Amino acid sequence: FFSHFFYFSMATSQQKPSPLKMNGAPPLKKAKVTECPYADTAKAETTYTETTKAYRNLDFLSCRQARSIRIMCEFEEPRRRLRSNQVQGTLLIFGSARSLSHEDHANAVATCEQAIAACTDTKEKVSLKQKLIRLQKSKWMCGYCNQATELAKKLTEWAMTEGVRTGKDIVGTAPEVVATPCPQQPLTPVSSANRYLLEEDSQGSPSKGVYPQHIVVCTGGGPGIMEAANKGAALVPGAKSMGMGISLPFEKGLNKFVTDELAFEFHYFFTRKFWMVYQAQCIIVFPGGFGTFDELFEAVTLKQTGKIRADLPIVLFGKQYWEKVINWQAMVDLGTISQADVDGMLFTDDVDAAYNHITVALGPKP
Repeated sequence: FFSHFFYFSMATSQQKPSPLKMNGAPPLKKAKVTECPYADTAKAETTYTETTKAYRNLDFLSCRQARSIRIMCEFEEPRRRLRSNQVQGTLLIFGSARSLSHEDHANAVATCEQAIAACTDTKEKVSLKQKLIRLQKSKWMCGYCNQATELAKKLTEWAMTEGVRTGKDIVGTAPEVVATPCPQQPLTPVSSANRYLLEEDSQGSPSKGVYPQHIVVCTGGGPGIMEAANKGAALVPGAKSMGMGISLPFEKGLNKFVTDELAFEFHYFFTRKFWMVYQAQCIIVFPGGFGTFDELFEAVTLKQTGKIRADLPIVLFGKQYWEKVINWQAMVDLGTISQADVDGMLFTDDVDAAYNHITVALGPKP
């Protein structure tokens, strides 16, 4: 019996060929997840545990502890995108988001009146009547939308001329990103070794090398005056227009005239303010409310304290409004600001006066 059992055992226990000898690769080791008595059913179907890297973990990036990371993102991402688009200066324009063109204002009033007439809910009707009152109060701002469009268009046309496009005629632009043409060499596509761009011309031909647009109109990206200014820039063939928006519950996104690659949305107001002012070659302020005043007074404070250029052109468009809502002379007389602070700003209602003031301050007109 034992001899028969011995030979049977030897016959059935012969080793199978090793996978390493068959194909030259080590055998695959698979985790036996199903052998774990408390293994999750979903995990049992795989051979590994899925993981998420910290920098891809949206729950972490949205938490309080990651605030410093989010702040750095709002500094570095715009910086990288601005450099990749070779933007070295902006013509900053802002004003009331409530301002409407004459046509849009008339349509908004008519729509509101129709809604009031058809409304049967008392509470909702009160809200609609308050909205109508606000619309009627803001009618005086309608003309500023057209002027913002006209001024932005003229400044963009000026910025698209050769001297300004290359940054040669702009005061205060960063010299390290100024493109200087070399007459002996043709323009080549942009790379790590050069800063030229080979762009399509207005007829769509890719063979004509031209300069990128270094100076662009920039707004807060919202409606009203900001949309009107972006529209003016967009009316210039081939021109870009920048919008630096902020996430707000009553605004779904930036206005349609902002160029896609120059459309920014910030979470933090202070990072947005930094980028709006940091590259500004001039500041044009139309009538507005708290947000407009906030931006204006921060800019004049930075100018007064030498944090930005002392000769930065600041235009207050809507002379009657700005002289009525702020008693500048009283502040001078009371010694809280100097006469030079006020004299350093241009109060005007004329598009050509604003255009001449800015282009003379920044460089020669075409």
